[in-house]
Amino acid sequence: MSQVTPRSLTLRYVVALGLIALLSIVSHFVLTETLRANEGGAAIINMSGRQRMLSQRISALADDLHRGDEEVREPLVTAVRQFADAHRVLAGLASRQEGATVAERRLYDIYYGPGEIDRLARRFLDAAEAEVALPQEGHGPAAADEIGNLRNLSILSRGPLLAGLEEVVAIHQSVSEVRAQQMERIQWGILAIVLLTLAFEVLFIFRPMVRRISEYVGQLLDLADHDYLTGVLNRRAFTALAEAEIQRARRHDRPMSLLLLDVDRFKQVNDFHGHLAGDEVLCGVAQILDMQGRREDLVGRIGGEEFAILLPETSLAGAIDVADRVRETVAGEPFMAAGKALSITLSVGVTEVDRTSPCGVVTAMARADQMLYHAKSAGRNCVRPFRGSILPIRNAAKRSEPVLADSRVLGASGEGIG
Repeated sequence: MSQVTPRSLTLRYVVALGLIALLSIVSHFVLTETLRANEGGAAIINMSGRQRMLSQRISALADDLHRGDEEVREPLVTAVRQFADAHRVLAGLASRQEGATVAERRLYDIYYGPGEIDRLARRFLDAAEAEVALPQEGHGPAAADEIGNLRNLSILSRGPLLAGLEEVVAIHQSVSEVRAQQMERIQWGILAIVLLTLAFEVLFIFRPMVRRISEYVGQLLDLADHDYLTGVLNRRAFTALAEAEIQRARRHDRPMSLLLLDVDRFKQVNDFHGHLAGDEVLCGVAQILDMQGRREDLVGRIGGEEFAILLPETSLAGAIDVADRVRETVAGEPFMAAGKALSITLSVGVTEVDRTSPCGVVTAMARADQMLYHAKSAGRNCVRPFRGSILPIRNAAKRSEPVLADSRVLGASGEGIG
């Protein structure tokens, strides 16, 4: 597994978030353009629709002005100006042919081709402006020019101009619908790209990253629970797991025992053969303890050269047998240090866990520790089980012992230590 560094993690996060941000920005612009196009289309449709209304209004106001109603002159001027402004905008839109759709080309034909809407609209505006330009005294039933203007306004507003403007409205509506459909397809395409990008990031960025982080976390947890030298459980993890096993045994009323093992005269190994030799001895003992135990047994390093084994589903008699087997295996195993064979022995304290005690681990450890000191005082390389109340003998076990320098005591020739 390649190493995951903070820099690589940060880079992956930046790349993943950058892709999402980029797609979000593109989606935002597309949505904004869609709204703008819809608003523009609605405005154009509204403008083209107003042209029909303005043409009718201009014709009616011009007729009222002809009858002598001067109050309609100002509204007529406003309506003519609005019609002219809207026509310039609509005619300009219709004149665009580059990249035009079928509907937009039809719009061009209506304005500048056979439909002649541009020419008709200009004639309409000319007649309306001429009517507005006549002075007050020029209006009247007998004014010939005025009668011609009114006739043109009436014919155009009710005939080809009105029909053309209605067709223009329909075309603008169809153009707006086509653009809205295009924008909708673009949005769906962007959404698909976003989903594919997220799936890509999950499969090829986040999942490998989370897997590697999980592996590293698992390694850290394993390091936190196991002794760095021997690989067996450390004291904290052993105590926590043992307490859980004791609670399970208490619920099911099943026996459970504890072994406390100590390497005899381990200080002499360190003093005369070096700490590297001592480390090799501890690793070898831990390996034997782990191999001798069952899968459900717990093996832990409690102190410097002190180990513990928790035996679920095991009575005191069965624990004594396990302790004797482990002790004999260690005693018969040659431990090599600096090219020399060392014979190592263990002292073992054994106790059955009191399932009625609220402090099962603490009580069992205290009893096994008491029996371990009894094994030490009895000459080492032996097993002492707890069978009842025994007075503590720590002082006897701690009495000073001479350190012998001959090879037999140190085990340099392969004979027993102690």
